[in-house]
Amino acid sequence: MLFTRSDKHWGLLHFERLGILIPGITLCVFFLAAVSANFISTQTAHTHTRDALAGLLRDRITFIQGAAEEFVEIGLNSRLQQLISSLASERDLISIHIVDANDRVLASSHLADVGVPWASLQNNFQPHLIESVRRNHRLENFHAVQQQYMETYASLCASNHAEKLRVQDCGFIVYRVDIKPHLQAATLALRDKSLYYLLGMAAVVLVSLGLIHVLVARRTSRIMAVLMKFSGGDRSARIKVERKDEISELGASINNLLEEIVEDEKEIRDGHARLHALFDNVIDGVIVINEQGMIESANPAAKQVFGYEPEEIIGRNVNMLMPEPVSSEHDGYLARYCKTGVGKTIGVGRHVEAMHKSGHIFPAELSVSEMIVHGDRLFTGIVRDISERVEMNRKMQQAYEELRKAHQELEETARTDRLTGLYNRGHFDTTLLTETMRATRHRMPLSLMLLDADYFKRFNDHYGHLEGDRCLQQIAGILQQSFQRGGEMVARYGGEEFAVVLPHCDERDAMNRADALLKAVRDEAIPHEKSGVAGHVTISIGVATHYPRSKQPILPDDLVKAADEMLYNAKAAGRNQAVYSVFESAADGARSPVSPVKSSSGTPSK
Repeated sequence: MLFTRSDKHWGLLHFERLGILIPGITLCVFFLAAVSANFISTQTAHTHTRDALAGLLRDRITFIQGAAEEFVEIGLNSRLQQLISSLASERDLISIHIVDANDRVLASSHLADVGVPWASLQNNFQPHLIESVRRNHRLENFHAVQQQYMETYASLCASNHAEKLRVQDCGFIVYRVDIKPHLQAATLALRDKSLYYLLGMAAVVLVSLGLIHVLVARRTSRIMAVLMKFSGGDRSARIKVERKDEISELGASINNLLEEIVEDEKEIRDGHARLHALFDNVIDGVIVINEQGMIESANPAAKQVFGYEPEEIIGRNVNMLMPEPVSSEHDGYLARYCKTGVGKTIGVGRHVEAMHKSGHIFPAELSVSEMIVHGDRLFTGIVRDISERVEMNRKMQQAYEELRKAHQELEETARTDRLTGLYNRGHFDTTLLTETMRATRHRMPLSLMLLDADYFKRFNDHYGHLEGDRCLQQIAGILQQSFQRGGEMVARYGGEEFAVVLPHCDERDAMNRADALLKAVRDEAIPHEKSGVAGHVTISIGVATHYPRSKQPILPDDLVKAADEMLYNAKAAGRNQAVYSVFESAADGARSPVSPVKSSSGTPSK
C-alpha cells in the first residue's frame, strides 16, 4: 500500500506494487524537477528582491536626505525627529540614524539615541562607507549577508553659508532595514507557482490513478480561479476550505498569503500617502526633473513660488523658470554634468535668480540633490523665495549706513566748534598731546600758533555780537584756507582766540606762515572803526617752536604757555604782528628758551 486517505468522500485505496511503480517514478522525477526549479526561482527572486530593495532604500533615503538637509538648514530638528518617527512604522525598518557634522545623533527611530554621540553607539556600522559618503556626497549600500540586513548611507550637508562643501561640514544618514521579510515575501510569492507545479505533476501521476486525478484537478481549478480573481483586483477573493487534506491546507496557506499581501499593500499605500502628504505640505517649492531637464513632478508649494499650477509646468523644460542667460545655458550645463559628473550645483545650496509666471525675476535659495529611481537619474530641486529676506537685508544695510553716518556726524559735532566749524578746544588738547609725543619720538620740530583778534571787545560793542560772530567766521575761513598741509590742525581756542598745530614745522617756516596769515587778514579788510591799530580787523600771533633733544616729551601745557607768552608779547608790542620763540627739551625734560623775536612787517626778524 503506497497511499491511503479516508473521509466521508473517500474510500480506502490500495495499489499493487507494479501498478504504482511507473507513477511513483514519474512523481519522483517531476518532484526533483520541481525542487530544482523552485530553488533556482527562489535564488533569482531573492536576487531581484535585494536589487529592488536597494533601489527602494535609495528612494527612501534620497527623500529623507532632501527633507533632513532642509530641516537642518532652517533649524527645525524637532520636525526632523517627527519625520523619522513617522517612518518608524515601516515593517522592515531596523533603524534610522541622522548624524550632524559634529557626530551627534540629530534624529533616530530609536528615541534613546537622539542627542547621543555617534561613537557611543555599537551597531556594527561601516566607518569606511560613512567617510566615503561624506567625502563624495553620494549614496552607498551595504548588504550584510549573514545577518540578513541592508544599509544605505548618505551624506547630510546644510550649506546656508558655505560656497563650497567640505568634509567636516557634512553629517550623514544611515538607513538599516531587515531583508528577511522581503525574502520571505518573495518566497511566499513563489509558493503558489511551486505548489501549482507540484499539483500539476501530481495530476499527471493521478491520471493513472483515476478518480484522484479528477478530484485534484477540479479543486485546483477552483483555487486557480480564486487566484485569478485576486490578481484581477478582487481583494476579497478567498479559497473555500471544506476538508482537512493537503489541498485544503494549501488553500488555507494561500488564503493566509493573500491576507498578508492585502496587509502589505495597505502598508505600502499608507507609506506612499505619508510621503505624498509630506511632499504636498513642504513649505518650499519642490520640483523633480529628469536628465533632459523636463519637469516630472512639482508640489503645490511650487505654485506659491513660481505662480504656475503643477499641471502647467509638468512635461516642460525647467529652464522656463529661469531668467536669461541662465535659461539658455541650463540644458548644456545639465548635459555636461550627466556626461562628466562634475557640477557646481548638485548637493550645494546657493542663491540664484528665478522667474515668476508674471515675468518678475526674484532672488531664490536653491538646493539640488540627485537620485536614481528604477535606473533613471532624477534631480530634485528645493526652491525658496527669499525676496523678503533680501529686502530686509537691504533695509538693514541702509539703516546701518544711516546710523554710521549719523555716528560720524555726531563724532564730528562733538569735536568741532558750532560757530566757526573749526575743531574745538577739547579736540585741540587731544591733538596737541599726540603731536608732542610724535615729535619727541621722531625728533622733529613742532610749532604752535596762538592768535587773537585785536580789540575784539570794541568790535562787539560797536557792531554788535552778530557782526562779531560773522567776523570770527571770516577769520576761521582764512585759517582753513591757509593751513591745509597733512597733519595741520586749526581750532578755536576760546572766544576770539584761535590755535594752529604745525607738525614738522621749524621756526622759520612757522614765522613765514604767520606773516602770510597777518597779510591775509589785513587783505580781507574787515572794517573795524574802533581798532587802535588800523581801520580794519587785525590779529596778533604768538608762535612757539619746540625741538626735542631727549626722549622726554614736552608737556603740551609748556608749548601752549610758550606760545601764549609770545602772543602776550605781540600785543604788548603794539598788536598786528607775530612774535615767536624757540626752545629745546633738555635731557632732564626741562626746556631752555630762546629770546622772543618779533616781526611786524610780515618778514621774520633776524
